[in-house]
Amino acid sequence: MHERKSKPDYLENWQFETPKASTLKVATTDRELIALYESGESLIGLQGGDLYKSLGGSGVAGLEADGVNTVGLKLDLGQLVVEESSYLFASHCKLLKPMKPWSTIWIINSPIIGQRRISPKSHPGDGWLDVVEFSLSFRQSLKAYKRSSTGDHLPHPQIKTSKKRTFMINSNRKRKIVIDGKKIGFGKELSISIIPHAIGVVLL
Repeated sequence: MHERKSKPDYLENWQFETPKASTLKVATTDRELIALYESGESLIGLQGGDLYKSLGGSGVAGLEADGVNTVGLKLDLGQLVVEESSYLFASHCKLLKPMKPWSTIWIINSPIIGQRRISPKSHPGDGWLDVVEFSLSFRQSLKAYKRSSTGDHLPHPQIKTSKKRTFMINSNRKRKIVIDGKKIGFGKELSISIIPHAIGVVLL
């Protein structure tokens, strides 16, 4: 069930003008973006990763002379809490059943993940997480996976989609947890929330 969208509308002010600087720290992956954010950087040059591809990054821009204005983007980040640990993610969190890895819940902040469009309408600056829940057989999941390269796996009666600012799971069996492509462990009880406009980036 979709949460009711209410103010503020984060997409109204997700772009801003900022001077480029030669001292700007640069991230080439989503995990590097998180690491720089956790180190205290509030404005980061982005030159690779799923968010970069989703935002139309071409890899041809560069740092101009200090003081030259450019467009910055305010991006959301996701936060996962499992047991006593907390993790941030930039593009996605994936929850898999160990015995049925094709039965997966994706919590998404980026329309492009790898070479796939698991949630093609997702936006990394709208203040929402997109939740995509796959309840397919193994054979159906293979077909859906192939079609996800273009986003044509949606709509599907056994793939549930919703937009949420918080998402919680409390299950009897542990799920494998992957964030931004990295396995971090297993968990039964976990909560995920959005941090709207947590970080500013300049595409390079």
